[in-house]
Amino acid sequence: MSDSVIDSGEKVCKEIDDAISGNVVSAAVYGTDINSKPKKGMDCNLVLVLDRIDEETLIAIDRVIRGSGFPCSTSPLLVETSEIEGMMDSVPVSFLNILVSYHTVYGRSIFKGLSSINHEHLRAQTEQFLREELFEARRILYSLFSSEEEMVCGIERMRALLRGSIQLYYILSKPWLTSDAERRDAFFEDFGIGDALLKRYYEGDLEALSKNDLRKLGLSIIHNGIKPVLKRVDEMGPQQ
Repeated sequence: MSDSVIDSGEKVCKEIDDAISGNVVSAAVYGTDINSKPKKGMDCNLVLVLDRIDEETLIAIDRVIRGSGFPCSTSPLLVETSEIEGMMDSVPVSFLNILVSYHTVYGRSIFKGLSSINHEHLRAQTEQFLREELFEARRILYSLFSSEEEMVCGIERMRALLRGSIQLYYILSKPWLTSDAERRDAFFEDFGIGDALLKRYYEGDLEALSKNDLRKLGLSIIHNGIKPVLKRVDEMGPQQ
């Protein structure tokens, strides 16, 4: 299969809508690899916004996805339209994950119903999400100091946490920045990042780095990346 995840998502969502008689209001693929060619275990998934979710609908969706060869998760995120309309003051963490990287492949924009969301509520939940990202990054970092196995994989996970944190920050602060490259460049400029190791290995091959440099990079991801981003989001909120 040579199609991208986005191409595959468009096809499968059209099949799903045909199978459930026009019940699909919106659909999007999301994840860091949605622009890539399909491959086993890639970071992508599907979210479907439906007018109703009943037993017949679930059976039909499952049948289409399993028979389609769709390269992402076989368990899509399912949301009813009325639930989208109720998110004005409480955006689930799942939707913050989607905001990082998504592409609408069917129907109207999945976040159209969130256009009037209270900015402070979204900021507060983004702050909470980033605090969880910080805790997870530090847990991974600890494993790099306690064990030398799978160090490159651990740093790759930490870089993904940093990129996600940066993307969420700019969704709040500069929503006109829409590409990963724009947000990356803005991050290094806006935050005055001078760490040469982090700049060089924000992306790219980690295999050439020594164990010591990998650990230094992990520390920099937290102290020069995730923590400053979290601090900025915190400062955007109400002051005591």
